[in-house]
Amino acid sequence: MQFAIKPLDQEKTVQLLPLIQILKSDITIEQWQGYVDSFTGRNHRECGIITVKNTAGYYLGVLCFKIVEDVSHQLVMDVSNYVTADILGRNDISGTLLNWLEDQAKKRECHAIHLTIEKQNSIFPENGYTKSIPKQLNNKGYVCDAVRLCKKLT
Repeated sequence: MQFAIKPLDQEKTVQLLPLIQILKSDITIEQWQGYVDSFTGRNHRECGIITVKNTAGYYLGVLCFKIVEDVSHQLVMDVSNYVTADILGRNDISGTLLNWLEDQAKKRECHAIHLTIEKQNSIFPENGYTKSIPKQLNNKGYVCDAVRLCKKLT
């Protein structure tokens, strides 16, 4: 199946709400629109909201990215709100999107991609997170609600 990967057309923001609700089930259209509007007018090299559509016109994936400086990796593509609807594993939406990410990060001369995945969408066991949180932070109420993965490009 063919997919189109393009920046979000802001007139179609509402159509992406079901995908975003996979991450945050109680987000309202107003909250989502406000988040999308926060990207308006920014330098497209620096950030964007990217969508994946199938040939029938249905949105099957979305991510948000920004280009940031990082102490460890210098210039990186920082990715969040990464959601794909790989229905029954029949489509390789995620693979297509990950290939796009790597290509775009290299074009922007990034040295790495930092991909934050919400905990409920992660393949990692919950007890693995708990053990990695320093006791002082855990005692103060900090919890691991996401995992950041890194792919070095150089």
